[in-house]
Amino acid sequence: MFVYNNFLHDTRVLKEARSLVASGYDVTILAALDKKSRPFEELHGIKVIRVKIPIHYRIFCLTSECFHWIKKGLMKLISRGVAQFHLPGVAERHNQRNSAQETATQTGINKPELNGNISHALRQRLLGSFRSVHKLFSLMDYYLRCSRIADNQADIYHAHDLNTLPVAWWVARRHGAKLVYDSHELYLEKNLLRLSNRIGKFLLAQAEAFLIRRTNAVITVNESIADELSRRYRIKTPTVVMNAPPRITRLINGNVNLLREALHIKPNYHLLLYTGLLTFNRGLEKMLESLTYLPDCYLVLMGYGTEAYKKRLWKVALRNGIESRVSFFGPVPPDEVIRYAAGADLGVAPIENSCLSYYYCSPNKVFEYINAGLAVIASDFPEMKRVIHQHNIGCTFNPSDPANIARAVRYIFEDAGRWRTMKQNTFAASQCYNWENESEKLLTLYRTLR
Repeated sequence: MFVYNNFLHDTRVLKEARSLVASGYDVTILAALDKKSRPFEELHGIKVIRVKIPIHYRIFCLTSECFHWIKKGLMKLISRGVAQFHLPGVAERHNQRNSAQETATQTGINKPELNGNISHALRQRLLGSFRSVHKLFSLMDYYLRCSRIADNQADIYHAHDLNTLPVAWWVARRHGAKLVYDSHELYLEKNLLRLSNRIGKFLLAQAEAFLIRRTNAVITVNESIADELSRRYRIKTPTVVMNAPPRITRLINGNVNLLREALHIKPNYHLLLYTGLLTFNRGLEKMLESLTYLPDCYLVLMGYGTEAYKKRLWKVALRNGIESRVSFFGPVPPDEVIRYAAGADLGVAPIENSCLSYYYCSPNKVFEYINAGLAVIASDFPEMKRVIHQHNIGCTFNPSDPANIARAVRYIFEDAGRWRTMKQNTFAASQCYNWENESEKLLTLYRTLR
């Protein structure tokens, strides 16, 4: 298996690999090495090999750090020189500039100078160019290293997402082995902070069209994406293996209050829970804003994200005066997510319609809420709506409207009988959406590859 991440939080890849090992397959995963991971390890009988960070990136990081300290040292020398020699007019202009900046800060006006704008724009352009070149070089380096490691012939090469499909196809073709393409999302329509380059997207589309027709099997996560891939590339409808957690054998005890106890949340609050990656376009800002309409609710964001993005979310909470009813927690180990989630009252999935991949998504968090026995509210998108309405376990909302999100929350809690019924219905839903059912589809497909 090829995966272009460090394989520390990729639950789908882990579940697939564990199921294959349990069925007698010898599984090796080639992942990417970073500061949080180790080059080699064995997990649940799965061999994990992580390839090194590309040399150009290590040189760049070292050079950037050197320039940072050189710049810092020069600024100190300049400051000391101004203070020591008190050059005519320099100190006065310096003080005037500081005074003007203080006044601007106090009045809420802080316009950058023209030179600052030009410098910032140039820096952003250079950074953007470096990121593009860095991503290309990193991917090529990953392909080269993986192709060398994967030279020990395997029977099946399994590519997770389009970014690993080229190397998996190349090695499978070289050894006459079977090739599986596991499309976790619509890769060409994925969530990006910046709009994709049209030429780059066109080339990727051509690459996917070429490679997907040369696989022995295609897997994806739900019916909507399977239909879209089939329509776009005129292929047989891919096998759907949903990203559901393991089956629960009984309703989880509602008295499991790990989150409330850990965060000292008062019992008079309804506890709303978001699990998963904390990043842009997941609707977290709007979810926070919805709390202004829900004074009796407390929101826990349980997952992992960058400190910069967490600070951004915290500013939203402060701006809306709801910081006393918001907490960040975790991440917790994958096997512990449902146990922690069981102490909440409602699971939320406020994904934004920022791309087609998100519009068609069926996020793992929804299935985790179901297995934890929680009623669910989610964005009014096809796959999430299908799951929620089919089993009557919650309702949907417009993720761009905080008031509409709050309406969905109130709908759940305003009728205690309805809320209890929805929670009870999650048990039947969990018997439908679980990894035991989904893994059997994976194993059946693998048997056809022999």
